[in-house]
Amino acid sequence: GGWPGGAGPSQEPEEGAEAPSEADAAEAAKKAEEARLLQLLATLTEERIRFGITAESQAAASAEVAEAVRLDAEADEAEEEAEADKAEEV
Repeated sequence: GGWPGGAGPSQEPEEGAEAPSEADAAEAAKKAEEARLLQLLATLTEERIRFGITAESQAAASAEVAEAVRLDAEADEAEEEAEADKAEEV
């Protein structure tokens, strides 16, 4: 059995009754966010293991992406220069 009146209103005075419930809600939200982040971390860790992702492979992939972005930016620049040259000829 449970304690009598366990789920009923607290016996604390009414004055400032909002503050504890706001604090409780904030604490509950903080705990829920913490639980969500821990679940996300667990999922990501499992996926890294399943896909064989290591710090080295991730660094190599990041370097490839950075190089692709750099080449893309260079191509965009060259294209803009070509368009500017074309406009000057007219």
